[in-house]
Amino acid sequence: MTGNTSVITSDGSLPLSRSHGTTYPYAQVKGGRVAIGVYDAIATIWLADGARGRLEATAAVSPAADEEESTLGWGWVAVSDAPTVVSPAWLEAHCDGDSVIVVDVRERRDYDDLGHVPGAVNVPAEAFRDPSSVAAGKLPSEADFGALMGEAGIDSSDALVAIDDENGVNAARFLLTALVYGHEGDCYLLEGGLEAWLEFGGNLTDKRPNLELTEYDAALQDDAPLVDREGVEQAVEGDAVVVDTRTPAEYDQSHIPGAVQLGWEDLLEEGILKPEDELEDLLAERGLTRDERIVLYCNTARRLSHTYVVLRDLGYENVAFYEGSLTDWVRADSPDWNPLELLERVRAVAPEGYNALPEKLGEDIFSRLHLIGLYTVRQDGYFMLRTKVPGGVLTAEQARTLGEIADEFATAPEEHGGEQQNPIHGDGYLDVTTRQGIQLHWIRLEDMPEIWDRYADVGLTTVQASGNTLRNVVACPAAGLGEETLDVRPIAERVADRFEGDRKLANLPRKFKVSLSGCHENCARAEIQDLGFVPAVKDGRDGFAVKVGGGLSDGPRAATDLGIFVEPEQVPDLAEATATLFRDHGSYLDTAVNRLRFLVAEYGLEQFREELERYAPFEFEPYDEILTTDHRGDHVGVHEQADGAHYIGLNLPTGRIGGSELAELADLADTYGSGELRTTPNQNLVLSGVGEDDLENFLGENLLSTYSPDPGPFSRGIVTCTGREFCKYGLIETKSRGHRWAAELDEWAAETGLDEKLEVVRVHMSGCSASCAQPQVADIGLRGEVYRDDFESTRAADVGLGGDLETETFVDWLVGSVPIDEIPSVIQRTIRAYDEHREDGESFAEWTRKTPDAELREIVSNEPETTTAVVGTGVS
Repeated sequence: MTGNTSVITSDGSLPLSRSHGTTYPYAQVKGGRVAIGVYDAIATIWLADGARGRLEATAAVSPAADEEESTLGWGWVAVSDAPTVVSPAWLEAHCDGDSVIVVDVRERRDYDDLGHVPGAVNVPAEAFRDPSSVAAGKLPSEADFGALMGEAGIDSSDALVAIDDENGVNAARFLLTALVYGHEGDCYLLEGGLEAWLEFGGNLTDKRPNLELTEYDAALQDDAPLVDREGVEQAVEGDAVVVDTRTPAEYDQSHIPGAVQLGWEDLLEEGILKPEDELEDLLAERGLTRDERIVLYCNTARRLSHTYVVLRDLGYENVAFYEGSLTDWVRADSPDWNPLELLERVRAVAPEGYNALPEKLGEDIFSRLHLIGLYTVRQDGYFMLRTKVPGGVLTAEQARTLGEIADEFATAPEEHGGEQQNPIHGDGYLDVTTRQGIQLHWIRLEDMPEIWDRYADVGLTTVQASGNTLRNVVACPAAGLGEETLDVRPIAERVADRFEGDRKLANLPRKFKVSLSGCHENCARAEIQDLGFVPAVKDGRDGFAVKVGGGLSDGPRAATDLGIFVEPEQVPDLAEATATLFRDHGSYLDTAVNRLRFLVAEYGLEQFREELERYAPFEFEPYDEILTTDHRGDHVGVHEQADGAHYIGLNLPTGRIGGSELAELADLADTYGSGELRTTPNQNLVLSGVGEDDLENFLGENLLSTYSPDPGPFSRGIVTCTGREFCKYGLIETKSRGHRWAAELDEWAAETGLDEKLEVVRVHMSGCSASCAQPQVADIGLRGEVYRDDFESTRAADVGLGGDLETETFVDWLVGSVPIDEIPSVIQRTIRAYDEHREDGESFAEWTRKTPDAELREIVSNEPETTTAVVGTGVS
């Protein structure tokens, strides 16, 4: 407070009382100081029936000559300029006059529709944040805040009372912003907010006040209580108390080293500040004293604002706050997140072996290794190695190198079974992923320098093949071969190049997935990407429409059409802009909601598009038409190219192929084709450029009897993740099981004649609740579980039916924890029922949509429905 003339009665005096009940006769304001009766040198006082202030301990107290009759000591005591907490009674006494301006920070809709304190102006909380941010609670620019205050008719000398409906957290944020930008008038926070006002009996109105625009000069103060990351580091190392104002659960998950936890709501009881003696005890318990420097932080600098106001109101003078907060702390640049530097550091340690990594590079090194393609696995001392293949395009030389490396280095030791470690695939194999990348297993750290060198010789890399960065860019496997609007291969390369080695884009809140389709069949599955590009036209120009915020796992979401047109050369710019927005405003802390889709869903299409346009180096324009006409399932089979040659899609059941077989296929690409192979999102391979004269000889090659262009419907449709064989999270083994099941089901389909009716049955099997095999978009989705009854537990799978990207439909998880050995019978029953009851031309997804869930559950479980859905999973 600066004088507090606004709380003095018309005759210049008013009663005062301590919060503990001791009453003082009156106080007078003279020359910016308050004359009051004092009980001790440091005392909380209540001004004008509710305005709480504090006497300064350093203030000189001298007798007031005109108050000799008082039995108490009297003196002139300066009053702090800190924000002050006031009661509804105080507000009632002052809201009808010109002494204060009431600022309501609720949403404009609530301010208008639900009513507001008479005379209150509206400055919505979302308005006083950084305009380039979608994370509430960031300081706006000086110009924006000045304009906002001027539009609300606020002058810098006005006394302000802030009110919200969230126990004061947003109102406190407004006051803190005003103080940081030099507001000169008194600042008050209404204790308990709107609810307390209504309980007090305060009135509401829907009438807006008449406002006169002002010229508000907002300027960041030199002595503003702001600290940056360096300041926090100094506070941690010094004598300051760093305070985490988040919840205990958030604090336990992650906090700044040395910080104490004091949640902002710990200061409240039913929305009202606790009695002062309880607050003092609580603060002392956390180590907060008036002679200590205090630095506050939270996630996005919102909750700390309330704690700041309360502490200053209680007389804690040396309080500052970390505007960047924990989000900034976590994502701050570090050499450890520089992918190129990390690779070189790992290369230097590699000769010393696996156990040297934590000793030389830190205990958290194993999670950081994802950034250069290395994953720890169930087998101690070994890694899975992921290799990027942008757009799924491999030269024959690259494919041959991959095969040779798998043969030489992806080999199990004798103690793990050696050449017989996998009953179907043996040893020395590799996997094609659903993002068109390549994975090798049984990799030793000591071999990585040679592998990286051989990769470099042919233009392959593992840099940013994984981790919280751009994942492999997915593209149509037939790009440049057939009918299409644009050839996306060079664009995929440019997007990958834009991110590779860029430390700013190597530590995003979570993985970032991009796809490109230049054909009309959406082969790259834009609906399940963070950012998907599909062909579109604008004023006769070919380019892309953009879909954003798709994803699977828990809470799958189909990507939203942004409604914008992008030129081919603008694609890398938009990908970088989206990733930068995600980096700046995505959650680094809550792993349950830290994918881009949650940001898109929370803020809505319009706001997200506006924010993204601020980051993009070009203005957005709408497209005229999206050119996607169909959704293609796969590229298996023989297909004619635009130039008259052929590309042949070869089926790799579960995506696994031997290293020597891939090398042989690379030789065939050189002999018969264009010297190029393509990986597909269905975990298959495409060999292109086979002339009509060579087609028959190529199809007669022995290798194609194993990896056929004309497989059975189940082998063609099986997709699996790595599974329990290597993955630490896998609950069930998937690769060998999926391969075996597909072969057995194909045999069954041939015996029953169903193979003549079914081109493909898409069975996708994930080893856990994650979505590496994309089970949500399959005809039949399976995800690993454990079945338990009163007597035993066994491996199991949840069963879902009816995924269909064309209609943006995800599987309905119908039956949970089916024992794993029963799954083939479940699939047979389900396909039989589909064949018996479908209409002509009706797809599996269409049949499941028209069939009641209860009937589908009976088919899957082979018994009448008697169970209910499992809470929280949608599984019964």
